[in-house]
Amino acid sequence: MQTQSSQELLTQERYGAIVRSISGDAQVNLRDWLFYRDDDIIGQLAPHLNPVHFAESWANHRGMLDGLGLRLALSNRSLHQAKQPHDLVGSLVFEVLEQIRVESICPASMVGAKENLRLHFIAWLNQFMASGNTEGSIGLLLLAIFGGTWSRMNNAPLPQLMQDTIEIPRAELYATTGILLEKLKRLRYDQEHYSEVALELASFVSNLVQKEYENVPSIRIKRKNLNQTRLPIVWEFSDKQRHPIAANSLFSNSHTSEELKYQDELKRYRVFDRSYDQEMKPLDTIRLAQLVSFREEMDQQIQRWSIPWSRLIKVYTPLFCTPNVSGVESAEEGILNRKLLSRIVTSINPSSVYQTLYSKPKPTASVTFLIDCSGSMKEHRLIMASWIDVMVKILDKIGVPTEVLGYSTMSWQGGRCFKQWQLAGKPDNPGRLNERAHWVFKDFNSSWRQARLGLAAMLKPDIYRESLDGEALQWAINRSNHESSKNMATSAEPIEQNIVLLSDGCPMDRATQQANDENYLIDHLKLVLKWSERQKNTSIWGCGVGQEMRGFFRRKLSWNKDDSVIQSILAWADEFKRQR
Repeated sequence: MQTQSSQELLTQERYGAIVRSISGDAQVNLRDWLFYRDDDIIGQLAPHLNPVHFAESWANHRGMLDGLGLRLALSNRSLHQAKQPHDLVGSLVFEVLEQIRVESICPASMVGAKENLRLHFIAWLNQFMASGNTEGSIGLLLLAIFGGTWSRMNNAPLPQLMQDTIEIPRAELYATTGILLEKLKRLRYDQEHYSEVALELASFVSNLVQKEYENVPSIRIKRKNLNQTRLPIVWEFSDKQRHPIAANSLFSNSHTSEELKYQDELKRYRVFDRSYDQEMKPLDTIRLAQLVSFREEMDQQIQRWSIPWSRLIKVYTPLFCTPNVSGVESAEEGILNRKLLSRIVTSINPSSVYQTLYSKPKPTASVTFLIDCSGSMKEHRLIMASWIDVMVKILDKIGVPTEVLGYSTMSWQGGRCFKQWQLAGKPDNPGRLNERAHWVFKDFNSSWRQARLGLAAMLKPDIYRESLDGEALQWAINRSNHESSKNMATSAEPIEQNIVLLSDGCPMDRATQQANDENYLIDHLKLVLKWSERQKNTSIWGCGVGQEMRGFFRRKLSWNKDDSVIQSILAWADEFKRQR
């Protein structure tokens, strides 16, 4: 499973809160070190705001966060995109000029933010120079444009070494750029007119770079340069990264929040043959002796952990339960119990003549653990199964309904379903081409003690094959909804449904991917996640999820193999509390 520490999750939550406070946009958050607005990645950021710099020692994190917050608050994104050039160099220069504009009009009251912005921008330019990017004429040109514009817009000097480096190119460009920079400074509070001047400057720089490529004497090198991007700055100006679902997917990219719309889109997901799909319980399919052996192995692992059960039960009780007055009990102080007044005369120590109200925790939530039983998870099965067993026991002690489900396939690379597709003449876009396997290790109606052997089935290596995550998540949500509807019949209060998905990557079924679009299963999972977020009283939690999908989970639980089990379980409690 992919490692993601609790401290890392907490840091991302805090960074997201900083951007939200500055921008005033409540939908902005940081997930997997990428900025999102709702479910869309905020792309096309100026290079010095690229989230990859969070991992760099030279970067000023507060400067990056303040810069993004101001950009969202003070820049009209639609206007900016409408005027943005279509060539690579022009779009880069245009983007950086707009970010410089936003940072230059930072309110005077935000003294700390202005200093953070200055420190980070200068650090980025210094890193640009230290990396040797100014050894070429194009890198030197960009440094002169960006550094000169920033200095003019902010009335601030550049470091002396940087001034010396760009002195010659800045002097050569002054005849054209001097007038443009003066206009930019004068129009910095008017984005529409500012963008027209910025577009002119970006076009000027782009033409210079193009001429630089064309002046290479060798025809072979000239053609190579024209066909390749030789910018010293990593820059992606395409907006394709903003779409959570691939553009060529069978599923649309609609962002509507209507649940019915998502349900209609989910119906586009096709399955070639469902006749081989199975939903199984371990006691019906696995030998009892083997389950007993697996259970002994799990118990030994849990015993080595020395779990402090009472402490963990006390921590998790307020997360998923509320106090519920259940009656009265005798006490040494409280309300006098008139039925026991005679003890005052007959007893030497009549301390039990008082009574107090007592309460028991009343569950307000259910928890479903959905386990990815793909081949790559096989090596983690003992730790994972033991972990889930501990969590189920803790929740069972406080009366929280739990269910443990697993998903895999009945065979590798399609099996009988794939053969049926071949016999049918291999029609195009057949949909899913494998035999789905859903495991019910523990259902809501079973207690932890009753499900001990069923939970041990997670140690069976033969069940770990390929994975169909989207279908499994729908299945788990539907089962949880059914359980919730039964509880609603006896209680007026709705139950909060928590689905915890433990996985280590993306959906993987080679047969399906080869016969359909390669993103077919991934796009389906993304769509299911968007649909699930619109379900009432339902929260989806991702744990150990692969990097490709991690950002699409709004709520995440940490998984750090270097932490002790007790630390990790306590970290989960903290994450459940913060993200609910």
